[in-house]
Amino acid sequence: MNGMVWVRVLVGAVWLNGAVEKLLNPEFPQQFATSLEAGGFISVAPPFFQGFMQGTVAPNAELFAQLMRAGELALGIALILGLLTNLAAVGSVVLSLVIMLSQGGVRLGMGLGAPEFLTVNVLVALISVVILLSPAAKALSVDAVLARRSPGLSPLLTNRRARGGT
Repeated sequence: MNGMVWVRVLVGAVWLNGAVEKLLNPEFPQQFATSLEAGGFISVAPPFFQGFMQGTVAPNAELFAQLMRAGELALGIALILGLLTNLAAVGSVVLSLVIMLSQGGVRLGMGLGAPEFLTVNVLVALISVVILLSPAAKALSVDAVLARRSPGLSPLLTNRRARGGT
């Protein structure tokens, strides 16, 4: 197993861990809604993102909480198995950026607390771009098996042309 496969699986494990924590907490949707009602996330979000949080997320907080559970679970499973890896990597970038924005975005910290520039969400987004662009990340995956069975799908699934093909 090459290093990029490990990277893909570990990023998948990060998403799966987040999903399992949310799934094991039956109160998560209500806690998320309560946090939004109290101004959590919205007050720290960048101004351009606050409107979306106030107008769309807050009124539908419990639905968005369920979408977070499902999204994190789907990304985790897809990345661990290497199933539609490129799509999962794009989803990982998008969800990482949404979470990052809801937590205040990127800024330089004061050096007294947790990093505020290279946060976990920024790192997951950047690593997900590497997974997206890396053919090596698709080795030992469901995508590789599908690409061998249907060589025409190989460029889409594995970022490689089919062997001996076009």
